[in-house]
Amino acid sequence: MKKLDCIWLIDDDEIAIYLADRVIQKVEFSKDVEKFNSGHSALKHLEFCININENLPDLILFDLNMPNMNGFEFIEQFSKMEGSKSIPTFIFTSAISQQEIEKAKQYSCIKGIILKPLSIQKLNKILRLIDVECMEPYEKVFVPHVHSSYYLNTGTGI
Repeated sequence: MKKLDCIWLIDDDEIAIYLADRVIQKVEFSKDVEKFNSGHSALKHLEFCININENLPDLILFDLNMPNMNGFEFIEQFSKMEGSKSIPTFIFTSAISQQEIEKAKQYSCIKGIILKPLSIQKLNKILRLIDVECMEPYEKVFVPHVHSSYYLNTGTGI
């Protein structure tokens, strides 16, 4: 599996971050995993990285349902920042509505939607998606057709 230098996980759920980090570390998907419990802290750190010319993340996974600043508020501010267009982002959530899917399609930096929990198969799918830059924006958002516990537990698809 290809190894990324740095991934950012943005989620207020410590258990979700812990589990995602374990999967990422187990398969050596990334050398470094930065964890943020809010969109505010991630944006602040991103601004700091840009100001001191530090390396930016290769990938950002962010939750939609967070207090103070939800995922769409985060991505709205993120998409206006210098260098953000080169960083692929994925919504990392346990549930998503059709309205949220339509809203996600408005952001070119959002490459897809990952349903929790993270799995090796989902990491492989992420790699395939970030390597393909010729897709149209409406094709970048992927949602499972089946929302059953079987689907989530087997890790098939994304």
